[in-house]
Amino acid sequence: MIWHRLKLSVIAGTIVILGLLGVGTALLAHRGLEATKLAADADLERSAQAVENALNRQLLQVHSALATMRPLFAAAGLAPTSPASSELLRGLNLQITAFRDLMLVSPEGDILASARPRGALRSLPIATSLSGLQPAALLGPVQNPVSGDWSLYAARTVPGWGGVIALADVPILALMKVLAETGLAPGTRIRIERPTGQLVASLPHDELAIGEWHPGALGTRPPDGKAFVTSNAGGGAELAVVRTSLTGDLRVVLVIDLAEVLAPWRLDRDRMVAAAAMGGVLVTAFAGALFLALRQREKVDAERDRASAVLANAVEAMSDGFALWDAEDRLVACNQRYRELFTITAPYLLVGARFEDIMQASLASSLRSDTAPASADALARRIGGHRPQHTPVERRLSDGRWVLMTDRRTADGGVVALRTDITALKKVQAELAEANLRANEAAAEAQRQNVALIEREGRIRFLAHHDDLTGLPNRVVFRERIGKALYQAAERGEGMALLYLDLDRFKDVNDTLGHPVGDALLRMVASRLTGCVPATDMVARLSGDEFAVICVGPRQPEAATALAKRIIALLGEPYSALGHTLSVSVSVGIAVAEAAWTDADTLLKQADLALYRAKAWGRGTACVFEPEMDTHLRARLEMEQDIKQALAENQFHLAYQPIFSVATGALTGFEALLRWNHPRRGPIDPSAFVPLAEDTRSIVEIGAFAMRRAVADIASLPGGLKVAVNLSPVQLAFGDVIATVEAALRDAGLPPGRLECEITESALFESEQASLAVLQRLREMGVRIALDDFGTGYSSLSRLRQLPLDKIKIDRSFIQDATEGSASAAIVEAITVLTSRLGIATVAEGIETEDQWALVARTSCNEAQGFLLGRPMPIAEAAALAHAGYGVPVALAAGLCGQP
Repeated sequence: MIWHRLKLSVIAGTIVILGLLGVGTALLAHRGLEATKLAADADLERSAQAVENALNRQLLQVHSALATMRPLFAAAGLAPTSPASSELLRGLNLQITAFRDLMLVSPEGDILASARPRGALRSLPIATSLSGLQPAALLGPVQNPVSGDWSLYAARTVPGWGGVIALADVPILALMKVLAETGLAPGTRIRIERPTGQLVASLPHDELAIGEWHPGALGTRPPDGKAFVTSNAGGGAELAVVRTSLTGDLRVVLVIDLAEVLAPWRLDRDRMVAAAAMGGVLVTAFAGALFLALRQREKVDAERDRASAVLANAVEAMSDGFALWDAEDRLVACNQRYRELFTITAPYLLVGARFEDIMQASLASSLRSDTAPASADALARRIGGHRPQHTPVERRLSDGRWVLMTDRRTADGGVVALRTDITALKKVQAELAEANLRANEAAAEAQRQNVALIEREGRIRFLAHHDDLTGLPNRVVFRERIGKALYQAAERGEGMALLYLDLDRFKDVNDTLGHPVGDALLRMVASRLTGCVPATDMVARLSGDEFAVICVGPRQPEAATALAKRIIALLGEPYSALGHTLSVSVSVGIAVAEAAWTDADTLLKQADLALYRAKAWGRGTACVFEPEMDTHLRARLEMEQDIKQALAENQFHLAYQPIFSVATGALTGFEALLRWNHPRRGPIDPSAFVPLAEDTRSIVEIGAFAMRRAVADIASLPGGLKVAVNLSPVQLAFGDVIATVEAALRDAGLPPGRLECEITESALFESEQASLAVLQRLREMGVRIALDDFGTGYSSLSRLRQLPLDKIKIDRSFIQDATEGSASAAIVEAITVLTSRLGIATVAEGIETEDQWALVARTSCNEAQGFLLGRPMPIAEAAALAHAGYGVPVALAAGLCGQP
């Protein structure tokens, strides 16, 4: 009975100890939680007070500076509207770092004076009226419309200044940086709010939320400086403190996530619970051991046999394999689980058998006779592994299973051997190890991807500000650098010039040698430019073959002109690009910043105008901007606008100059000539507006109009009269000439053979392959092709053979200079003979005298036109001429009949 009571006492004591352990752990965890909360509250309250003190110091420093404004101006003898007020404010602004700018502002918000240059900002960017302010007020937050920065305006009314208000521009980011240096705990967020709930500033900075009113904001709570728990928008708990500023119109709010505050406590709690659980396990194990000892003693006292039977049953009921060896390594007892674990040895596990004999017998039955050495080694290993000094030990059996071997020595020298099958555990461990390996590999891969992402982000940031081909800064960065260079040059009293560079005929390199060669050339040009320009200057690639250089020096434009000459000489040296030797020239436009207020756009425009003038001088030269260039540009822009308006209002019309047969004197057709009667300027010569229309590509639309009108007009004339329409090089390069001609012929019902398209040799030179394809397609349609101004461009005999030509027009310069026996007359005669042999018709242009007509009549020229034969006329007069069967005038016809 006493053993039963002792066992109940052990059980009860164990339960009590475990209960006390659990209750004690819970109490300690609770006290730790309360202590952590109190410490967090105190830390956050101290941090809030420190932030409030820092804010008050900043505001006091700002208001102190504003308060000294009146005595400062009185001592300097200046009025607030004096021109020297800005200089006086600038001196005070440099001494105090609590604000960015000092300003004197009228009650209407106009800036009278400021310590910093204001640029285009001449009034405060606030909608609030400044009249009726308190003597000291804090306005904002206000976003600067120019820079986008947020600021607070500290305002102070100055008595006796007629309502003029002294303002200090306090940058919010700078203010928050000062507040962040008060030693905040990690994860603490700062919010500066109005009592109305308007957010003034925050750390971290929230660009979108600044200036917004938030209903239920923490700043609307009483600013008692006590920590309290609240919830955020996501439902998470936060610890917050609200304090008020010295002026009372700002609330300092500090917030930190409650989960982050309690993280150390949770870690300590988990450790405490783990320790308590381990202690509970130890207590339970100790109680179990004591319980077993009492039970064993009870059995020994009651009956040895019965005790042996009970012990045997207990051993058999164990989930682990159990074996008892005496001091001489003889088997005392083992359970069935032990035999199941060691199936090969099980037949030889007999009570009283020695361990070595059992091993020998089991090895003898499992190993072949010819492996005796291996059997001896295996026996030695098994005997050596018996009774290990340090347990437990994990071992793998021959069938692949894992066993945990735990040996406990008895007082008499015996050993209690426990064998636990841990195969499932090892499998789980292997799976966990594999999962851990995969996790480590995934982490390593994530790290590699993160590194690659960082590199890509760095590359993207680089490409956002630099040219990918040359590595030079791009237009965005260059415009920023222009502003900085202007400011620095003004501070040092130096001049700044902008050099605008353009490679001459770079397009020809791309068209003839390909873009890879052009790209290589651009990289070498960038390298030479970088080496030529001093380190204090900057080189950028603006677009295509355009570069720009900032030149800062004491003498401008002399320094910029000297630099431009060095650049022209250096870039004009030959290049070796991808096996090609190249030579290019560069034209440079120079613009000098005449004042510190000059902006980047103005400089770029001026340099571009100077570059345009340099190219007009003959390329490979430098030109400094002059004011009259701007006048020329305005006139050019006005002409561009007039051309667009002329297109919209149908101000363009056609005049038709008759063309006659030299052999018969009969009328054969007309040449359609573009005319523009400006409503204000009157008739404008085509040479004044056609080049500009080609530069702006308006000629594509004008040419389409001329084609449609000429085809429609000539279709109404009788007989087989033809019409000649000029095609611009720009039309061939950028317009859909084929579609325009097809539509005009289809709408007018004119046979294609009655239409002649005239082109100049310059059009073929600029884009020969594309132009040839268009001309070939037109000729396949039946349209006749004529080469205008033959002999003045890039004329060569090979072109007469290669081009799909039906007619050439001898330039008027040869006709006008042609006299009997002259070189021009010989050239005209040679051209007509050559083209006649090639089957190409000829037209003589510019017949203005009877001698010229007579000379042409003696050649084999087919057709002629000129003022002598007929001036350009409206379509009505051309129709009357065609209906009347008009030919060459009678006197000329008589000369024609008398020709040999």
